[in-house]
Amino acid sequence: MKIWQQIHRVHGNHIVSSRAHAAGAVLAVVLPCLTAMAAQAGELTIEVSGVTPNRGKVYVALYDRPETFPVSGRQRVSQVLTSEAEHLTVHFKDLQPGQYAVGVFQDLNGNGRLDKNFLGIPKEPYGFSNGARGSIGPPKFAEAAITLNPDGATTIVLK
Repeated sequence: MKIWQQIHRVHGNHIVSSRAHAAGAVLAVVLPCLTAMAAQAGELTIEVSGVTPNRGKVYVALYDRPETFPVSGRQRVSQVLTSEAEHLTVHFKDLQPGQYAVGVFQDLNGNGRLDKNFLGIPKEPYGFSNGARGSIGPPKFAEAAITLNPDGATTIVLK
């Protein structure tokens, strides 16, 4: 009888194993933490201006680590917009507060990539958060980094 009492607890009219009781205790501690994390998640609004209307698509990439910026395919998340107006707005939701950098380009010829000349200089409109520009090559993450507080916004002008 003592073994049974150690393994199971009676809760109301239900028998609850000690494992289930422990799982319930863990959930009681973890769920409030997850809820707090979700409550801190913010939205980053990117305003893109300087778009040539009705010419190709506009690619917007959000990076959260210096070692991946601005490498195509290594972004945290991205969106592709139609170039329907000179000013476009994109929203990235459920982001944790922190440092982010954004790269944008307009693919005028529809080949899905930023075209460059023989020197590696972009031939299509592009821009970065903070208006960052690299002297030789793209800017560093720190130059383009913006700090996201919940519900932040930034503007990027294509040049």
